[in-house]
Amino acid sequence: MNQVPSPSRREFLQAGGALVVGFSLPAIAFAQRQPGADAAIGKSLDTNAVDGFISINSDGTVTIFSGKVDLGQGLRIAIPQMAAEELGIGVERIVMIEGDTALTPDQGPTAGSSGIMRGGVQIRQAAATARETLIAMVAARGNTPAAEFDTVDGEVRLKSGGAGIRFGQLVGDKRLDVNVDPKAKLRDPASYTVVGKSIARPDIPGKVTGRHVYVHDLKVDGMLHGRVVRPPAVGAKLLAVDEASIKDIPGARVVRINDFVGVVAASEWDAMAAAKSLKARWSDSAPLIGADAVRGRLRAGPFASDETLVKKGDAAAALAGAAKVTAEFWASSLGATNRYWASRSIDAGLSAQRSSLCLPVLTCCFKRLAPSFCLNSTRALLCSTTLRPQALRLKKLIACCDTSRRC
Repeated sequence: MNQVPSPSRREFLQAGGALVVGFSLPAIAFAQRQPGADAAIGKSLDTNAVDGFISINSDGTVTIFSGKVDLGQGLRIAIPQMAAEELGIGVERIVMIEGDTALTPDQGPTAGSSGIMRGGVQIRQAAATARETLIAMVAARGNTPAAEFDTVDGEVRLKSGGAGIRFGQLVGDKRLDVNVDPKAKLRDPASYTVVGKSIARPDIPGKVTGRHVYVHDLKVDGMLHGRVVRPPAVGAKLLAVDEASIKDIPGARVVRINDFVGVVAASEWDAMAAAKSLKARWSDSAPLIGADAVRGRLRAGPFASDETLVKKGDAAAALAGAAKVTAEFWASSLGATNRYWASRSIDAGLSAQRSSLCLPVLTCCFKRLAPSFCLNSTRALLCSTTLRPQALRLKKLIACCDTSRRC
């Protein structure tokens, strides 16, 4: 038998070898799917029910059901910390299931920093309600005031000391069947033992070691990878595709639907190479209308459809016969809604022509859209011979525009 030579360390590295250092991590660090979760199918999904968010298991552990998901912001540890604090149990004994539509309540989208401020707060209130329910169950057994009990380390105990009753003994996989009490008292932050501590995030080890499963890591039998081939400019039409231009890429195929064209292949790399190699001929792009024409296009349409959200009474008839009109306008700025309002009298004697010219100016100015347009339009009204009386009435209304200039 020939003996395989053992290269020296220097020879190994010169040949392009790599030094790999391995280490082990607890299995829980890699978990993204919770074992036994399917046993909870059929549970309440009601956001008003404690059982929608919390399940107390017979072994003393607690399962949290969160409609908000961890997208890298740390909810997998932050929300269990909040629940652990209110329940009076160690965070290591809490398992959180997130974003499973069969098991978790609909808490709305995970966006806009709402994971903690809405999702976490809802679960915290449910946990506080669950704590009060567990205490009430024990208090009823001994005919002792509930105020003399607290929950500590997964048990209901007398504040004065003594043995406690574990959560699992009280509930044992059964449902609490109580609604979330918005008035359930939360713990005093001064007494916190869990919230505020820096606890290792369970998702980090899997991400560091490359074992975390992302959406793009998922595979199914017969799965193909695809890439879209984009036109060179807006409005270009697909005239021809040379499928032979990717014949050297094994298994690569062209997908064409009208002016859409893409490629599929057995591997992502082959799909990327095919998209780059595919020869497609496009028409010239449709000319864009330009920034100056956008305002007119938005006003002129054509519009796909009109939708009436609210209709109460006959607005046209009411305006025609009104002695005065009161208007209010709102504008949204940087996500915080600021209200700019006007509540003044406008003589209803304006003709249809004058109303159509004056009111858009009022609307524009109070919404603070295109300040220069507002200013110029207002001055034009003030300088108009025929509309001057109406414009002067508007002068007091348009507080956000400079109307002090005289003609």
